[in-house]
Amino acid sequence: MYCKYYEVFYILFHTGLRISEFCGLTIKDLDMKNRIINIDHQLQRLNNMEYHIESTKTNAGTRKIPMTEDVYRMFQAILEDRPTDLPEVMVNGYVGFLFRDKNGMPEVALH
Repeated sequence: MYCKYYEVFYILFHTGLRISEFCGLTIKDLDMKNRIINIDHQLQRLNNMEYHIESTKTNAGTRKIPMTEDVYRMFQAILEDRPTDLPEVMVNGYVGFLFRDKNGMPEVALH
């Protein structure tokens, strides 16, 4: 049986990304040509249910991660499956989140 989040789990296990960093990824954070993932922020949802972008937990957390061939293919699948009929929600100036719920809101670790 196919798991809706197979690519997510694969990427998390093979890159060491934190879930909040992955949830904060936008299309702009993926350099598919050079196969680099740019990590400089994370997505959080606060107690009042508002979405908020934060910097990475430490300076060392801001990094560029090279994509292996497998990770590259996982991101390709995610981008191909990403619905185009949902609204693009902006959170603190960031837009184009990879994973969104049925209302177009970015998915967070809680999901």
